Amino acid sequence: MKLSGSSGKREAKLLEKVPKPAPKLISTDDKETIVMQKINGEKVRDLLDQKPELAKEIGEKLAKLHDADIIHGDLTTSNMILDKEIVFIDFGLSFHSRKVEDKAVDIHLFRQALESKHFTVKEKAYKAFLEGYKKVEHYKEIMKRLEEVELRGRYKHK
Repeated sequence: MKLSGSSGKREAKLLEKVPKPAPKLISTDDKETIVMQKINGEKVRDLLDQKPELAKEIGEKLAKLHDADIIHGDLTTSNMILDKEIVFIDFGLSFHSRKVEDKAVDIHLFRQALESKHFTVKEKAYKAFLEGYKKVEHYKEIMKRLEEVELRGRYKHK
């Protein structure tokens, strides 16, 4: 897969640091174009309603990403492919951060994706997600901040 754009160089650098499995960076050039491995499989978007337990693996993978201080930035089930295991794709909005706030926002975005696309299994999937995510360093601190993030969002439009 070939991508071009201003975020290409940043995405290429991040891809080299993303815990595996992840799309393998094949090449990059000075014109901010990157070529990466194509990941075969099905989008988790098309599977999660029938298999909400897949969310546990999503939680485990996100915990590894966050322990590496990488924020995905667009954590939806459309950006995950299940081959032999779940692989996160599309790191165009990703960035490095040690901030608990950024990790909490990543989870909040995933939860919003569950509520909009997978509303019939959102409770079961989120519970499975948290079971997997518990392996992250600073779990309690991140969960506390997530509550604050969600409260801000809830009252923002009133």
